[in-house]
Amino acid sequence: MTTRTFIPALFFFSLTASACAAPAENLQPQTPNAVAAQASANTAPNDSLTQEERFTRWKTVFINEAAEKGYDRAFTAALINPAKINSLALDRDSQQPEFSRPIWAYIDGAVSADRLNRGKNALSKHQADFDIIAQRFPVDRHILTAIWGLESSYGRILGQHNIIDALSTFAFEGRRTKFGTQQLYAVLDMLRDGDIRAEQLTGSWAGAMGMTQFIPATFRDYAVDMDGDGNKNLWESEQDALGSAAHYLARHGWQQTEPVITEIRLPQNFNYALSDGQKKTIAEWERLGIKPFDGRAWSQDAKALSARLLVPAGHKGPKLLALKNFDVIMKYNRSTSYALGISALASGFQGQPLIRTPWPKSDKPLSFENKKAMQVKLTALGYDTQGVDGQIGPNSRRAIRGWQGDQGLPADGYMEQSLFQKLMDQ
Repeated sequence: MTTRTFIPALFFFSLTASACAAPAENLQPQTPNAVAAQASANTAPNDSLTQEERFTRWKTVFINEAAEKGYDRAFTAALINPAKINSLALDRDSQQPEFSRPIWAYIDGAVSADRLNRGKNALSKHQADFDIIAQRFPVDRHILTAIWGLESSYGRILGQHNIIDALSTFAFEGRRTKFGTQQLYAVLDMLRDGDIRAEQLTGSWAGAMGMTQFIPATFRDYAVDMDGDGNKNLWESEQDALGSAAHYLARHGWQQTEPVITEIRLPQNFNYALSDGQKKTIAEWERLGIKPFDGRAWSQDAKALSARLLVPAGHKGPKLLALKNFDVIMKYNRSTSYALGISALASGFQGQPLIRTPWPKSDKPLSFENKKAMQVKLTALGYDTQGVDGQIGPNSRRAIRGWQGDQGLPADGYMEQSLFQKLMDQ
């Protein structure tokens, strides 16, 4: 992110289901008829049918439902009937990763030497494109380039999956039937409106398309034809792809004069419960003893900004204040690791480190099963995690902090293997 000197701040490539995740406001709920029809098409009465037979039945249900919504039946049938089951999409959608990648490993991968060099070259080569985009959407070009780099390796890796196959597979069965159905309707909208051509519909197994990996609903609502050729070509036009990403960030509130994050120092015995997402002005954080990492004073303008506290690796790791633009990046992909990776790569383009505090790289992450076992143990000890799902959310972090505090440990809500073993030994 571009450094704004009024505040002492600096501020892995993935074609997964989270790539350019659709914001909630883009998703249209399924009608009760659609839910009931899909349920009847794919459940117990059809146990004697093969998967292909059930898929064929699903196609009929979808085409009929689309016709009820006002879509041309013949057009929908021509798009949906040739669809094939994408087995990779089914397999990956059902998999639960055994280990989560440590946040520092993700950031290191994002800011690889190759990605940095290619990004710097892209910034220079496409300077004129960025100038045109900036006139319409004032969004930092280093951030846009970082998104381009992480999403598609600057257009080198776009995915060759048939989007209709992938989305039809999701809509047909699995845990993402609602997502797949919603995205298919978005594709119908785009084709009906002439925004794209059917032969362009290739991308990742998860349904994301183009250099900036837009899923169809995001494509429909935010893609722009920056070069004016009548086609929103996010696969081949750098201007269209980068302009569309800029439009997306701008619409979600990008503040061009503000940083993304600022690194800080916390006072002794700080209350880490304040890192659970609540926002305060920087002036309010300052009154709680938080100081800029480099010791410089915040300006009056900076003190008026709103931020939330991040301690992604606990008390041993970096401490950060995340501002409005950090949340805007997370609209693109709802992942703290992703937003930090984008910010780190953008800072790297400018020869600046994003974070100077070392990460606790000797920490060993918990496996999915470890996390579930931790939740069971904490709840049994009286620190209710509100369920056992292997996901470390606010309830689990609250429970971890409660246990840590009672053990006389820094109550930062962060758990790694050595602390996990201490917990499990009780």
